[in-house]
Amino acid sequence: MSAIALRTSLSCAVAAVLASVASTPALAQANDASAVNELAIESVVVTARRREESLQDVPVAITALTADQLLTQNVRTLEDMTAYAPNIKIAAGRATSSTINAYIRGVGQNDPLWGFEPGVGIYLDDVYIARPQGALLDVYDVDRIEVLRGPQGTLYGKNTIAGAIKYVTRDIVGDPALNASVTAGSYNQLDTKLSGSAPIVADHFYLGAAVAYLQRDGYGEIVDDGSTRLFTRPGQDVSDKDVLAARANATFLWGDDSRLKVLADYIKDDSNAAGGQRLNDIVQPRLDDRYDQRTDMPVDQDQFETKGVSATYTQSLGDAFDLKIVGAYREGEGNQFIDFEELAGNYFQVPAQYADDQTSGEVQLTYTGDRLKGVAGVYYFTGTASGAFDASLGALNLTSLTKGSVDTDSISVYFDTTWAVTDRLNLNAGARWNEDDKTALVFVQQYLGRLPNNGTLFDQNNVPPGFTAFGPPSSNYTSSRTFSDVSPRIGVDFKVSDDVLAYIGYSQGFKSGGFDMRGNQALYPQTSDGYDSEIANNYEAGIKSTLLDDTLQLNLTIFYTPYEDVQVTTQQFQLLNGIPTNATAVLNAGKQLNQGVELETMWRPVAGLTLALNVGYLDAEFEEFIFSCNPAVVVVPACQPNGTRDISSISEPLNSPEWTGFFGATYEWALNAGEITAHAGYQYRSKTHVATTLVAPVESPTVQPNYDILDLGVSYTTASGAWRFAVDGKNILDEEYRVAGYEFGVVPAQGAPQIGFYGAPRTVAFTATYKY
Repeated sequence: MSAIALRTSLSCAVAAVLASVASTPALAQANDASAVNELAIESVVVTARRREESLQDVPVAITALTADQLLTQNVRTLEDMTAYAPNIKIAAGRATSSTINAYIRGVGQNDPLWGFEPGVGIYLDDVYIARPQGALLDVYDVDRIEVLRGPQGTLYGKNTIAGAIKYVTRDIVGDPALNASVTAGSYNQLDTKLSGSAPIVADHFYLGAAVAYLQRDGYGEIVDDGSTRLFTRPGQDVSDKDVLAARANATFLWGDDSRLKVLADYIKDDSNAAGGQRLNDIVQPRLDDRYDQRTDMPVDQDQFETKGVSATYTQSLGDAFDLKIVGAYREGEGNQFIDFEELAGNYFQVPAQYADDQTSGEVQLTYTGDRLKGVAGVYYFTGTASGAFDASLGALNLTSLTKGSVDTDSISVYFDTTWAVTDRLNLNAGARWNEDDKTALVFVQQYLGRLPNNGTLFDQNNVPPGFTAFGPPSSNYTSSRTFSDVSPRIGVDFKVSDDVLAYIGYSQGFKSGGFDMRGNQALYPQTSDGYDSEIANNYEAGIKSTLLDDTLQLNLTIFYTPYEDVQVTTQQFQLLNGIPTNATAVLNAGKQLNQGVELETMWRPVAGLTLALNVGYLDAEFEEFIFSCNPAVVVVPACQPNGTRDISSISEPLNSPEWTGFFGATYEWALNAGEITAHAGYQYRSKTHVATTLVAPVESPTVQPNYDILDLGVSYTTASGAWRFAVDGKNILDEEYRVAGYEFGVVPAQGAPQIGFYGAPRTVAFTATYKY
């Protein structure tokens, strides 16, 4: 579907909704009160402003799906949320299955290297997950998922420059509960989920636990092309899934005013590597199947393990004040093997390891008065992210070792208030001060010697026999730096009527500065000074309305967001000691402007039928994109004599399609004392850049053209609600689309690799669920 056709279709759909708005009152007036209540859209309670409020009363662009909606729409991981909110993209990181790659309104972090800061904050209940590894959470035993769009610096702090995603687990306080499900489907999928909770001491102590074991075969395999391999075998799976996830919850109550919740979680991902596809035919012909792979790196040794524990204490301090204290510890480690040339040989391969830990604490005081509501708090974070990888260029008999770590100590103080000037007019104001102290250790050294394809890592203190240092270290430094930022928020909201809220406001967010673990002092001497924080200034206006006796929700948001000191990761080949070297740099490349419109609607025209339409328009562009280059290296054209290049006119921000759209329909009807629910969901995304492209104005094959995806499903729930049987199909049309990629050069005639990683194919699954 072309962009013009999409716009026409969406315009017609919006017109149909608005026409229905005009014509339905007569019908609504004819219905009795009970019928109106039956059609009313359920009010969703969210905590976007750190206090419980109805979704339609919050002057923030937010999408929230409840546990029932997640089940009906077959949302299985955070990745599936891409369909249900405008201008967002969530996918697995390159060559992984549990590392999150999240973008909101064209801003995020495409590179999951240790020490890099994300642009979208991920929260498990009230705990910020600092690293993307293991953060692509599977959906089980969940209460709701909230997606907050736009900078959230005041209430959520650093690294929410694009927004925040909140994964809220189920509250176990209440009657005994049990939920068990088994899913079997395409590619030998077999998912088992079990959760339950019960009071141990009535009204005082509750225990709950949940576990999910998720398995399926690979979407692709290692091809048999006659190449000699030592570490892979033809037919071996790639892009499979083998994940064990578990949580345990202990909740203690003291009367009606005090609660302590202790939550522990664990994720073990033993999935094979996700296969990448070489996108040109220069060295070898492209493979027929987009999921198949040529490689001789191990694909069955990628492992990720994350675990954490948190304690949340809440206490009422009277009629107006409430106290919340949150403490948490998390850690993770993993191995990853990435074949950057996607050939059955050692030409450009990178085995990598990483480890991280974080400790955080937060104290919040909430005030709820007749005219004033607000929250104030102090937050502290300390953590270490470390890792190592070997970049092996086998054809050149050259191996480059990169090793390092970043220690971060962060503290912030914040407040956010809402003052009711009148019964209809509110003034919203807040601010957050944040300071990060970071210390980085970086070591980069090239060696003459070919790294075995089995991914064996070494360091400068344990050099294998036959390896010799090739020149001095490219980087060898320890450096410290402090990053301080103040993120204000101010705005007003006005109740035009009891059912319509209009708001306008300004907010600021930032992504913390840092150090490039791959920084090459020989090519970029300034790398040891680190890079600056990225700042966003967001101007936003919106309307939230609940019309037609609560049967229609119609929300509209307009935003204008200029970014300064934009952090961009670039990759290019330059000469170092006469050898072509992949020079990766994180640069404050200049300025970016994002502006757009978002429409979210939900309508229940008749009993049993729910229609949803979400549309996002995004105009994202670099206003300035300047990076360092070497005019002596011919593979980087248009490099100026002063050693800089401005490509703002030919490069586009990553993951920022101009149009995103979703249309969904759900219909429920009674059958044999039970209930059948059918749902359909159609999503559209226009052309998307999934890899930073430093080429001349010739479109790279990593660019993903516009595409659409259709999902269908039907379920039957017994009258008691105890049993549910469902058949769900995803990507029914088997659309081919890339979600990530690598772009390594401007010389495809010399075989510079251009790699694409693809979204899931068509799948069909059957699920049986028992609920008590």
